[in-house]
Amino acid sequence: MILLLTKNDIWSARAAESARALFGEQLIWEKGAVGDAAPPGFSLPQYRAIFSFLSPWIVPADLLEKSALSLNFHPGSCDYPGIGCYNFALYEEAAQFGPVCHHMLPKVDSGTVVKEILFPVLPSDTVETLKLNTMVAMLALFNDIMTLIAANKPLPISPRQWTRPAFTRRQLNALCEITPDMSQEEAARRIRATTYPGYPGPYLLKGSEKLYYPVPPGPALA
Repeated sequence: MILLLTKNDIWSARAAESARALFGEQLIWEKGAVGDAAPPGFSLPQYRAIFSFLSPWIVPADLLEKSALSLNFHPGSCDYPGIGCYNFALYEEAAQFGPVCHHMLPKVDSGTVVKEILFPVLPSDTVETLKLNTMVAMLALFNDIMTLIAANKPLPISPRQWTRPAFTRRQLNALCEITPDMSQEEAARRIRATTYPGYPGPYLLKGSEKLYYPVPPGPALA
């Protein structure tokens, strides 16, 4: 059997459609949200492969041991492992960005990179547009890798591998904070990097008070 772990969103649904077309009844698709309990698919004794595409679950070591092949599709380049990949790429004014397929290890975003797709980051990009472009590229990457596996062809090894440890939730939360002593340039970089529809976004820390900057109304593009 093949286990696919995803969020419950349109991008994950498209990935699942592709996987179902290639693997048919072999595929077990588990979808959920952050905070959900481990799905029933975790309990099978053995898998041909485990694929994580925007999975809300961190795959435990004992589950990885049940499968000869375990791949994660990460929406950030080798320079941006961990959480907040879009945010830190914009904050650091990265010239290029894109998704990665890598082998899974118990430590998040640390396994050997199979393939990376890069595209230019434009000065006009926001978190919203960068995520949209990444989702389109990550679906293409997923389809490419799934097709190789279905055809029993060997997987490539990327010439690029992870360049730093994975970013953490604490680091992302700290990026949202703007203080009165920051330069206008630093504040602008943080605002650009953490503004996203539907989320609180950046805030000015004034004493013990948090004054939040406005975020775009309505649902995000991705």
